Amino acid sequence: MFPLTRIAAVLLSLTLPLASHAALPDEQISASINPELAEHTKHFAQKVYKIADNVYSAVGWQLGNVAMIEAPEGLIIIDTGESVSESRKIMAEFRKITDKPVKAVVYTHFHPDHINGVKAFVTEEQVRSGEVQIIAHETLLANVVAQGALVGPILSVRSGYSFGAALPATDHEQMNAGIGPLAKAEASTFIAPTLTFKDKLDTRIAGLDLQFLHVPSEAPDEIIVYLADNRVLISAEVEQGPTLPNIHTLRGTKFRDPVVWVESLDKLRAYRAEHMVPLHGRPVSGEQNVEEVLRMTRDGIAYIHDQTVRWMNKGLTPDELVEKVKLPPHLAGYTPYLREYYGTVKHSVRQIYNGYLGWFQGDPVDLDPLPPQDKAQRLVALMGGREKVLLAAGDAYLEGDYQWAAELSGYAIRLDHDDPLARDIKARSFRKLGYASMNINWRNWYLMSAMELEGKLDGDEVQQMALSMRSAFLSADMLKTFPARVFLQNWITRVDPDKANDVELTLGFSFPDIGEEWALEVRRGVVQLHQGIPAGTTLKLTLDKTYLDTVMSGENGLLKGALLGDVKVDGSLLEIKSFLGCFDFSEAPIALTLR
Repeated sequence: MFPLTRIAAVLLSLTLPLASHAALPDEQISASINPELAEHTKHFAQKVYKIADNVYSAVGWQLGNVAMIEAPEGLIIIDTGESVSESRKIMAEFRKITDKPVKAVVYTHFHPDHINGVKAFVTEEQVRSGEVQIIAHETLLANVVAQGALVGPILSVRSGYSFGAALPATDHEQMNAGIGPLAKAEASTFIAPTLTFKDKLDTRIAGLDLQFLHVPSEAPDEIIVYLADNRVLISAEVEQGPTLPNIHTLRGTKFRDPVVWVESLDKLRAYRAEHMVPLHGRPVSGEQNVEEVLRMTRDGIAYIHDQTVRWMNKGLTPDELVEKVKLPPHLAGYTPYLREYYGTVKHSVRQIYNGYLGWFQGDPVDLDPLPPQDKAQRLVALMGGREKVLLAAGDAYLEGDYQWAAELSGYAIRLDHDDPLARDIKARSFRKLGYASMNINWRNWYLMSAMELEGKLDGDEVQQMALSMRSAFLSADMLKTFPARVFLQNWITRVDPDKANDVELTLGFSFPDIGEEWALEVRRGVVQLHQGIPAGTTLKLTLDKTYLDTVMSGENGLLKGALLGDVKVDGSLLEIKSFLGCFDFSEAPIALTLR
């Protein structure tokens, strides 16, 4: 009997020279799930947990929990979930407990699964009238702006891959999101905070004393709430829930400093709380149990950080570090809090290296590498051509060496994105890797990329997915709260130097309803934002901020407003059109795998 590798070689050698659509032997790869990941789903069964005598946590309705504090004179809602429809169900559950009015909402940090469902609990009018306060860290709004406006296009696509947004129902069976049930894709709601603080805030709300503390960790604006009377600690995502914390998120984020995160966990330990209410996963009761979870979590993060730095200082690079740094059994086996359902040691190690040293690993060959397609062409030629590369990839696949099969077939795809056999091998390899993965982020990226390779996720579908995901980061409610400055700052990274290299123009913007003036100066491919309109500026648009909100949402445009009288124009309309032509606001489909 021939070994599998020999069978693959014979099949491929017979078909490759004859037809460009040759494929591996037929194989049905059925959807499956890592058994431990499937078991983890039970952790998120829907339930409202009562903690002490006046705190409730709704677990299992959506990715993030919603907590409710019943104060003497009303309710305090801690986080609002990502979905208004699911949060309304939660509020209905809370209403079975109490009919007291909502007096305050707390955003523990700026991520969509903690703020997007706010209008399920309160209205804009209640907040505007002062009936309800919204409390957050002083930087929350700026973080919402940066997330939605600055890197929204790429973040939306990458988030779609991280959360498996386009996967079919079969790939979602028995699944969870590592830190909660699968997220609900829904347009977001938002109401801006009315009370913010920097480091800490001790206050009284609805007749109850509360302590707030800024504890940067999973997010830079993370805050926790402590109820001293009954020793309840609402720990937000400092304690991320039933998983190894995501020291880095694959969808993309700024550096999450593990040292700062560990310090924040130690601040939580200092409370010696009797009860802990994370905003992902189940609450923990008993002082010793709370201490254990916090201590083990901080030790897991600290171990990954410390050992990464230790081996960095011996010269190891990221590809070497991920093989060297591994959690010891007493940490790796601490279920569920240090199991790799959401974060992994390997992608955390890479982030720590880049956070300290950046992308350059010390070999000057990386300073000016060959372009990826040129490199692939040379390597494929060196290996004997496409047929031999794909024969080797087919051998690797049949031997179960799926990573190597994917890497080899990737070289052929670099040379021809439409190579059917190369795409088939890589897609099958990703499906095998994805279905075996216990980590939800890795699983989703493998399976989404497989769909892209299989032609089940074309440019238009990716664009539609991105627009759907974008609504979670940038809704009409959020846009209304954005300062005019944010809209104009977004133009800076949109300048097209091919169109602007010979342009030197300044366009002023006057917003009489808010008493602000700004100007954008195009200076041969570079754009500078000015507060105020520089003397001598001949081009100016005058419009209300309320009209600008409709421009930001896409309902209207500046030129349309000029023609209809909503925007007053000073100066040459032709020059203004030339100015506007310097910017690229198109959003072409983004391919993450077929490159």
